[in-house]
Amino acid sequence: MSRRLRLRFTGPLVGVGLIAALATSAFAYFTSQGLGNASAAVSQLSTSTITTATAAAGGTVSLSWSAATAPDAEAVKYYVTRDGSEPGGTCATPGAPAAATSCTDQSVPIGAHTYKVTAVWRSWTTTSAVKSATVTIGEVDHFTIAAASTTPAVGASDNLTITAKDENNATVTTYTGSHSLIFSGASSSPGGTAPTVVNSAGSTIAFGAATALTFTAGVAAVTSSKNGVMKIYRSGAASIAATEGSVDTPSPLVVTVTPGAASKYTLTAADATPEAAELDNLTITAVDTYGNTATAYTGTHSLVFSGASASPAGNTPTVSNREGAAVAFGAATAIDFSAGVASASGAANGVMTLFKSGATSIKATEGSLTNSTALAVTVVATAATKLVLSAATTTPVAAATDNLTTTAQDVYGNTATSYAGAKNIVFSGAVAGPAGTVPTVVNSAGTAVNFGSATALTFTSGVAAVTSSKNGMMRLYKAGATSVSASDGTISTATPLAFTVAVGTAARLGATSLTASAGTIGSPCLFTCTITTLGNGGTVSAKVSVTDSAGNTVSELGTGHTVKVTSTGGTIAGTPLTIEATGPAVSSTSFTYTAPASGNFTNTITIATNAGTVYTSATVTPSK
Repeated sequence: MSRRLRLRFTGPLVGVGLIAALATSAFAYFTSQGLGNASAAVSQLSTSTITTATAAAGGTVSLSWSAATAPDAEAVKYYVTRDGSEPGGTCATPGAPAAATSCTDQSVPIGAHTYKVTAVWRSWTTTSAVKSATVTIGEVDHFTIAAASTTPAVGASDNLTITAKDENNATVTTYTGSHSLIFSGASSSPGGTAPTVVNSAGSTIAFGAATALTFTAGVAAVTSSKNGVMKIYRSGAASIAATEGSVDTPSPLVVTVTPGAASKYTLTAADATPEAAELDNLTITAVDTYGNTATAYTGTHSLVFSGASASPAGNTPTVSNREGAAVAFGAATAIDFSAGVASASGAANGVMTLFKSGATSIKATEGSLTNSTALAVTVVATAATKLVLSAATTTPVAAATDNLTTTAQDVYGNTATSYAGAKNIVFSGAVAGPAGTVPTVVNSAGTAVNFGSATALTFTSGVAAVTSSKNGMMRLYKAGATSVSASDGTISTATPLAFTVAVGTAARLGATSLTASAGTIGSPCLFTCTITTLGNGGTVSAKVSVTDSAGNTVSELGTGHTVKVTSTGGTIAGTPLTIEATGPAVSSTSFTYTAPASGNFTNTITIATNAGTVYTSATVTPSK
């Protein structure tokens, strides 16, 4: 059965009604009611009405609107526009409509704004009439900071008040609850103590770390010593700012922190490595507990300096007083302070002179005030002006090795460390032993060099010391007291080194107190003697001694020692000879040799052990 839709419009009124319907609602669809005449049923999406648009401090506007009706049960969604553009906060946008019939627009600029709500059902939309709202206090733009005192003392509590402001500097009263602020603008004290702010829980938080503060109606104020108590430990000016995200403090709080009372000194020197006797200007600063200069510490103060010692030559360290007089360490020294600092002026008020080379630590004290960290100074020796000798022993045994150390010193007795490398040193003072052996010093190459000749020694930082039996190993041969000097041709030993050389172990026989009736006696004459041009019938007489290896006569040999004298020609009288048991080990009598009566001759006289300990024999060779 076919159907036909028939519409009937009666007069102008029907036309007007239809136009009105078109103007206020969206058409849905038409339905037919059988054949013949039928009326049109129009379904439509109604229009919402914004019921509230309430502005609040902080740049927010709260919106609500009536729900729109749709042709069926499918939900209607809505979106909001502010001034024809997308809003912020929880309000739905054209690209993402939502079913809610209220929202809060945020980050709304100060001023008057217009809002519309658009209802959306399927592909149809209707838009509300305009609703206006005026924001008088915007969102938080910056912080301002005030303090109970803008001239606090170091380490003193200073109550801060932080206020959240909009761009017109109005307090944003809706800025409430806990906010994490980061404080900046103040530095740690010279002693390393960081500035702090107490958070809302009472914990002390260092500048630079998030500090939770509670805001009420836009203001964070101190209560019960919490929620903004600041302490700064570095004296001087500081500009305090607070930041949370993009909100900062364009006009920081300027405070001038005053230092505390003097609690200790700090010392600095113009030169931490002065040369001995160099004038070195000290700066003495009185500081508070946190290391700030205690500017109230002024006038004349009596300081006692300590730490440095006298030089090896006896020169005492000094510091000049306010009048320029050099005062020895350990004595009260009047020093003038101005605003916590004493500085040397010319030759007065803190000019230090040290004489002993090496590292030292300087302290200054007045009553309970002193420098907790001593001033470290390393004094450098001046140029070498003399040589100083020392030995492993000053009582060596004759012919034994004795390690000699040669040191270059400056005028104050410090080791002249700049005296280095190979130096030619001439040793003197000791003489040859009875057997004619000259004293020696082994050079850096390992060669024994006689006293009186240049001996190459290697100096390291002013010192030539024996290594591997080289570079200063000495042997002395003559028993008894002696002294040794050294010179490089420019500088010498001011005081020779005294030795007492001991006689060694009995080892040899020697001809002692030898005389000849004619001819020439060779030198040395002890272990091996020569006599030339003695002549026929000439005589040679001598006693016999028992000596150490160097020819020094031993003593207290004891009984039972006799010596036999023989010759390859001529005649010997007075043999054997007895060696004295006590005192020097010398025979009490002499032997006599008589040369052949005629002809040329070269005879060998041998002195050998006859009884007792066997010692190395000696010979005398007379000739014509």
